[in-house]
Amino acid sequence: MYTPTLNLYKKVNGKHKMVEWGWKSKMEMESPSRSEYTQLYQYKPYLDENLAMKSWTNSVSVPNAISDYLHSFHEYAADKILQEFGPSFSRKKFRYCLTVPAMWSDRAKDVMRQAAIRANIITEADHPDRLMLVSEPEAAALYCERACKQYDLGHGDRFLICDAGGGTVDLIVYDIAISSHGRHLSEVTKGHGASCGSMFIDLNFGNLLIEKFGKHGAKFPDNIIPALVDTFAYQHKPHFDGIEDMYLALPRSRCFDDIENSEDIGIDDGYMCLKASELKHIVFEPVVKKVLALIQEQLDKAKDCTAIFMVGGFGSSTYLLNRVKQEFHGMVRTISAPYKPEIAVVCGAVYVGLNPKTVTARVTRRCYGTNVHQRFEEGIDPIELRRSLTAGIRCIQRFSTLMKRGQLVQMNECVTHTFYYTKESTFKPEDYSFNIYTIDGEPPRYTTGISTSAYISFPSPFKLSDPLGHMVEIEVKLYFGLSEIKVVGIIQGKEYFTRLQFDGEDSEERNKYQRKIRQ
Repeated sequence: MYTPTLNLYKKVNGKHKMVEWGWKSKMEMESPSRSEYTQLYQYKPYLDENLAMKSWTNSVSVPNAISDYLHSFHEYAADKILQEFGPSFSRKKFRYCLTVPAMWSDRAKDVMRQAAIRANIITEADHPDRLMLVSEPEAAALYCERACKQYDLGHGDRFLICDAGGGTVDLIVYDIAISSHGRHLSEVTKGHGASCGSMFIDLNFGNLLIEKFGKHGAKFPDNIIPALVDTFAYQHKPHFDGIEDMYLALPRSRCFDDIENSEDIGIDDGYMCLKASELKHIVFEPVVKKVLALIQEQLDKAKDCTAIFMVGGFGSSTYLLNRVKQEFHGMVRTISAPYKPEIAVVCGAVYVGLNPKTVTARVTRRCYGTNVHQRFEEGIDPIELRRSLTAGIRCIQRFSTLMKRGQLVQMNECVTHTFYYTKESTFKPEDYSFNIYTIDGEPPRYTTGISTSAYISFPSPFKLSDPLGHMVEIEVKLYFGLSEIKVVGIIQGKEYFTRLQFDGEDSEERNKYQRKIRQ
């Protein structure tokens, strides 16, 4: 059953405490005591760094709202599992798969991992692989791959996943490979997406109602228009086909009695008639056109695609599916929504947890690099980056690429680089840090102006007795996993690693998650 992402807070001893979530939160806000509560919703899109959102003004931060919801949801689910299977199933043995939009940055993914820790789903002492972060379209791809026999997809065929949810729409193209080891998927394109999910259709519908009710709507009780939007979202939106007019049942309220010439806006006998043409052009099309553009972009990159699968809550929309068929029927053989598309991501996440190696290759989303010292080039490098070091005149803060964006990497592929640290001072050695930067574009020449995305800290490799100019090698290995990258630094026989933890708030607390794994 669909559970809305709603948090209900009440002030207790001056602090906001979450008292309900999901449907119970919704019901409390429809009760006479609703003035005592604060309800939070649609906070997940705030993790999308590319989306222009209004400033978050609530005293409960977005990461805390996410961890509060995850905690309550997990407690409910874990209790149900233990009731069903008995005490032989311990929570300590649970493995978790948390799905995230493909368009999210590594920083946003890290917020979700930290939220899971604060929600007591996992602990900092757990093995990192106990919580798997998987992109939503990848999870959906595994769900659809199970249906490949139905759609007659075989070796060498490519299919596009369009995961259209409430907030985001994620897309990616996969290639099917069949061998003696079974069926495997490989990414063909770099997954991408945008915040153009069905919540924006709801916003358009709410604005349409406000416009229709005009000055009378300003006098309505606060819950009237949100209630009408909910009725539209849950009862009408999935089945709207762009042809039939929609009849919206109005709640019993005296506020509608005061509307003059109510029949002019379609109100008659407790219902409001909304013309299919205005719903189509004002409510649906502004959002659907963005989805169609995203699909076109993926098809252009993939060159040859056999099927398009529409999944997610919005993916089950009759209107959206019809528009996709209308737009791409001449380019793609099969366009379909699999059985129960709204649960494709959830079921696919289970398949990922059971068999993480089904997807064998992925396309890197970003460029990864570090900062190094290189020979100073007169007339090219800025004078402020010029340093006289033991090895000669060097330019500091040069960007050295660890992995370019758009490269195909195999699952658990290891990419290795070697760097050298040089002793430059006779002072007592301090701890060192190997910095990692992530960017969306081509590799820059310098790291100036780029924030450190992740780092590996380790004790100084030098002794006081080492002469100036003494060099120590560090071997850096990047392991590409499901949707996170593990970076291991090997220096003087010891290994240190990070999973792209990020600077910023609570960075000291997050650094505890980094650990030395072998000596």
